[in-house]
Amino acid sequence: MDTPPTENYSVPIKGFVASKQTYLFNTLKKHQFTGELILSYPGNLEWKFYIYLGRIVYGTGGEHSVRRWRRNLGAYLPEIASDQGFLERELQWIADQEIKICWEYDLLKRWLSLEKTSRNQVLDMINAILMEIFFDLNQVPEITFLLNNDVDVPFSEQLFLIDSNKIITPAWKLWQQWLGAELGDRSPNKALVIKTPQELKLRCPPKVYQVFTKLINGRNTIRDLAWQLKRDLNQVGKLLLPYIQEGYISLNSIADLQPPVSQSTIFQPEKTRLVACIDDSPAICQTMNGIVKPAGYRFLAITDPIKAIATILASKPDIIFLDLVMPNANGYEICASVRKLSFFRNTPIIVLTSNDGMVERMRTKIVGATDFLSKPIQPDEVLQMISKYCPLT
Repeated sequence: MDTPPTENYSVPIKGFVASKQTYLFNTLKKHQFTGELILSYPGNLEWKFYIYLGRIVYGTGGEHSVRRWRRNLGAYLPEIASDQGFLERELQWIADQEIKICWEYDLLKRWLSLEKTSRNQVLDMINAILMEIFFDLNQVPEITFLLNNDVDVPFSEQLFLIDSNKIITPAWKLWQQWLGAELGDRSPNKALVIKTPQELKLRCPPKVYQVFTKLINGRNTIRDLAWQLKRDLNQVGKLLLPYIQEGYISLNSIADLQPPVSQSTIFQPEKTRLVACIDDSPAICQTMNGIVKPAGYRFLAITDPIKAIATILASKPDIIFLDLVMPNANGYEICASVRKLSFFRNTPIIVLTSNDGMVERMRTKIVGATDFLSKPIQPDEVLQMISKYCPLT
């Protein structure tokens, strides 16, 4: 994976272990990707990371995104979690808002602005949430990932930029400890149920039994229990394992809590067409920008042809203007390479050339060019070409 793929270009990865997680996120960092990274376990679970310049802003999704948020709220922002009146009003408030990133993150940002909590508390909470997410990703036998940078969300107003390597490694170590305790085939997101109370009472110490009967009620997961006991997850897992193996306690799947915001209320900005120009001349790109943006299109200038493929993979332009003659790069080869990518099979590629003779036209057609535009470029010709192949409506 030399370059980040595009939205609708999903890439499967078997055994999404720490080394593969690190490679993926380091690639995003290298290309300074900004947008959404979506990881999914086919037909089952989906996680979403919000990325700014290759760093993590926030992460959500998975089996229990709401439970995870509420649990870590209690652990790291106890003043807010214990004020039920305030919390309920805030959840009602967020339900009426247009969500910019995700409701969990928007609330944390709001509480900081209201001085209801400190930056360190919020950072600790976000790190803990990310740790849980990466722990869970280690259990998934296969994931697919795709990128979406065609989102107009205020990533530049992020609270923190978190280096993925500071999360991936400790999460992997926790997972290895979980495996070492012979808990690998049991998810900490499962709910605990006492199956045989009398046998369990005879089997475990009275104080342990008292705790079990109080907290094991079919509504608490292993993670919930660890938080309530203020114990390390692996400690609680080891404590429970003998009783689970002997059949006194069972592990059941449990639904997530209801989120305060439905997907339909999340802000979805109107998307406009993206025009890309691959040309080593900043002057040409500046001219194109002055033509394209006033006409209602977004514009992407790519002045380093070596990074052209990586950049368009990450940005997914709707139409590409491509210079043929550039130092250290061959416009014909770039065109042919773009056409080999299934996502860009039908994307209009307009060749910019000072020499539009018959030979050049035939050669560029062979490598997949859609049309030609002579230099020096003229505003009306550029807009006519865009209107022809990539209208706004």
